[in-house]
Amino acid sequence: MTAPARTAAGDAELLLTLVERQLRVRSKRSMLGMVWPSVSPLVMLALYSYVFNRVFNVPVERYPEFLFAGLLPWAFLSQSVATSIPSLSVEAPLVRRAPFRHELVPMANVLAHALYFVVSTVGFCAYLAWHGRLAWSVLPALVAPMLAVVVFGAGLCQVLALFDVYNRDLRWVVGNVLTIWFFLLPIVYRPQMVPEGLQFLQSTDPMNMIVGQFRDVLYYGSVSRPGHMALMLIVSAVFFVVCTAVFRRCSGELPKDL
Repeated sequence: MTAPARTAAGDAELLLTLVERQLRVRSKRSMLGMVWPSVSPLVMLALYSYVFNRVFNVPVERYPEFLFAGLLPWAFLSQSVATSIPSLSVEAPLVRRAPFRHELVPMANVLAHALYFVVSTVGFCAYLAWHGRLAWSVLPALVAPMLAVVVFGAGLCQVLALFDVYNRDLRWVVGNVLTIWFFLLPIVYRPQMVPEGLQFLQSTDPMNMIVGQFRDVLYYGSVSRPGHMALMLIVSAVFFVVCTAVFRRCSGELPKDL
């Protein structure tokens, strides 16, 4: 019974080491490296607020807050995907040299971005509190969608990083895929504006559910769909387990293939 515990403890220690390494690499010879993941959502906020609030005049009250509540989880996921896809290829010497669970490499990228995600979310909560628009009574419920997007992202990035080892075409198309996915989500527009043929995504796409829960807590100040929140957690957890199982099954020859 002690061996699995030691293995789990060793994996956790290695994961923390890889996260720390990611943060050090990000800050090396770069003034923006340590702050850009937190600044990037603000840049997106300024751009999309101008386009959809000023130009297209989307009929949403307090549109910048409405938008940022949806941008927070999306920015975390898109940044995690972008850095995790080549992570195994970049860390090829480490993967070849040391025997360990290789899925920890893309997971470390996700957790490194999760730190910035938490900082950005806390900052937004502070802004809402300063303006008297933060619903303190429901704020603890925000833990659920934050956990769900990290778990979902960790599963997705594992599979994408493994796919990249055997086919680099993903690097060329992932930007377009993320753009399409972004506009399928009700981030820059209200969920009621989704065409009827795409409304099924609200209960099937984990990111759709996560964005909805973020907005419920931070913008509307309510937890009106507890069943939806439970479904979000279950779907994200199952997705992570399936992705991890796929990664472990298909990565047996990974050190030789890199």
